[in-house]
This record gives sequence, structure tokens and C-alpha cells, in this order.
Amino acid sequence: MSLINSVTNRQMVFIIFLTLTTYSTIDLPKIMAETAGRSSWIPILIVSAVFGVGIVIITKLNNMHQSKVLFDYSQEIVGKLFTYMFVVFFLIYFLIIGVFLKLKLVALLQSNFLPNTPPFVMLLFGITLFGYVAYKGITNIARGFEILGISFLIITVGICILMFVGGMHYNILPFYNPSDTKKFAEAIKEMILPFGGIEILFIIPFTAKNKKASKTAFLTLLLIGVFYILIVEGAIMILGINNTIALNDSFIEAIKVVEMPIIERTDVFYLTFGLTSLFAGMIIVFAAVTEFACRMFAKVKRHIIVMIIGVVFFILCLFGLNIKNFNELFANYATIPALVSSFLIPTTLFTVAKLKRRAQRKGKVAVE
Repeated sequence: MSLINSVTNRQMVFIIFLTLTTYSTIDLPKIMAETAGRSSWIPILIVSAVFGVGIVIITKLNNMHQSKVLFDYSQEIVGKLFTYMFVVFFLIYFLIIGVFLKLKLVALLQSNFLPNTPPFVMLLFGITLFGYVAYKGITNIARGFEILGISFLIITVGICILMFVGGMHYNILPFYNPSDTKKFAEAIKEMILPFGGIEILFIIPFTAKNKKASKTAFLTLLLIGVFYILIVEGAIMILGINNTIALNDSFIEAIKVVEMPIIERTDVFYLTFGLTSLFAGMIIVFAAVTEFACRMFAKVKRHIIVMIIGVVFFILCLFGLNIKNFNELFANYATIPALVSSFLIPTTLFTVAKLKRRAQRKGKVAVE
């Protein structure tokens, strides 16, 4: 059986923040500079508002069925068949995301910290750690995310401020270039994955203390949009638009140029804290797979499910290491599943739930 879980709205904010910003901070400047140039802030704000609507739908669904998660209340709304279809979809979806993030972590560790360590060793150690934390349940994870989220936010925003102080302001001017507008559709598409992950709230049962969750979650998405804008604009100010496009890990490259008091290697300092966000993302993905699996296989003990998921993750990651351009394949094909999980499934459930409640009210009125 799954552990009894609950979170406060403050903890929910950091879960959303760390889930969405898991790896986006590193390569987002390059992606946005390529697609929207100096006008990147416009598509970022548009997508943040759109996903804000999506997260409002999810939080309203959770508040309509307090103390229950998607697996429980979906059966009441659309029946067992569709519920199991949804859960299988989410299991596969989160497994693929988990593989993507773990391979990103391996690449980051090898290029910056552990160049001679075999990838399977890092995978084995990481999956064991993430599985142990996921086993503890979402409540314990949420408590840890408060600390990680605050430190990651302060460090990243602080570095962005240093970029704005030491960067070349003319690199981000003009703020709006009409010629960039024709690329906005592509830029909006590229921003879908950085905002994907709001469906993580489906594993969190809401209680009375989450009454204002919809407003809080919507504002959180807007603030994440502002956070992304700081990162993109900061990198462009330091590197210029052409260098930002040319460098793969442009944000890290920009950080290397930033000078901080006392600290000599700013990039290593940031990566130390930046890795906590990446760790947090993999922990919450492992937790999502665990929670869905525990609901589907309620008779199987939680620790057994966690171990099986760990083995599956390890095997899939080994396969992923041997797939050429795995990251590019993921980026090209993950957009539609992200939209399905963030909008199609929540909107369908919310609409059907509303129609059923309205029909029940009319039935009661007719009886009276």
C-alpha cells in the first residue's frame, strides 16, 4: 500500500518549481536564442500563462476529490478502464522522463566532475539514492524540497543578478524585434518541455489546507516564467546572442565569465547547487512512478515495487546510453505526451466531473 501523503501549499510551490526547472536552466538560453532571439521573454510568458491554466485545472480536480489521487477519483469519473489507461500512460511517460534526466545527469557529471567514472556506476548509485528517497513518500520529499528549492532559487537568482550587473545591456536590446515574431510558434513549441511536469500534482492528495492551491499554483507558473526570463536574458547579456546560440550549455558558459567575491570557479559553485535541482527532478519522477505503481498493484509491498522500478530504470538507462542522439529523440517526440498529460487528460476528467455533478444536482432538484 502507498504511504499516506499530504503537502502544504508552500511545499507544493517548491515541488512544482523543482520539477519544472530540473534541467531547463542549463540549455534554455541556447534554445530560446535560436528560436525567438531577443524577444524570448514574450513566448516564455505566453507559455507560462497557458500552463498556469493547466495547473489550475489539475488543482481544482484535486480539491474536488480531497484525500484522493488521480487513480482513486478517476475511477469515479470515467471508470476503471480509462483510469488504468491513464495510469499506464503516466507510468510510461514518467519512466521515459526519468531515463532522460538520468542520462543528462551522467553527461553532466562526466563532463564536469567525474570524467573517468563508468556511466553504469553513476547510474547504479543514483538510482539507489532516488529509489530510497521515493520510498519515503511524497510528504517527506516535500519537506526536503523546501530546503533544496530555497537554496537553488537564491543561488540561481543571485547569479542572474550578477550577470545583469556585469553583462552588456545592449546585448538584449531591443526587447522586442518584429522580425522575431515569425519564430514565436517554434519558440512556444520549444517551451512546452521546460513547463512540462505540472501533472506531478496527480500523485498528491489535497486536503483542506490546499484550499487556495489553484491561485498559488497559477502564480507559481508565472514566477517560473519570470525565472526562465532571468536565465535567458542573463546568459545573452554575458555571451551575446550569437555565442549563446553557438554554445550547448550556454548558461554554464555564461556563469564562467561571472565574477563573484571569494569564489574563484563560479561554474563549479553553481553546478554544486544546480545538481540539487536535477536530483530533485529525478527523485520526484521516481516517486511518481512509485505512487502510480503502488495504486495499481496495491497488494504488492511498497519496497518491492521500489526495487522493481529501480531495476527497470537501470536497464532502460543502459539501453538509452547505446541509442544515438537519445536526447534529441526525446526532445522531438516528448512534446505531444507532455501536452496530453498536462492538458488533455486533466481537461477531460475535469469536464466529465463537472457534467456529472451538474447532472446529480439536477436529479436532486427533480426529486425534491
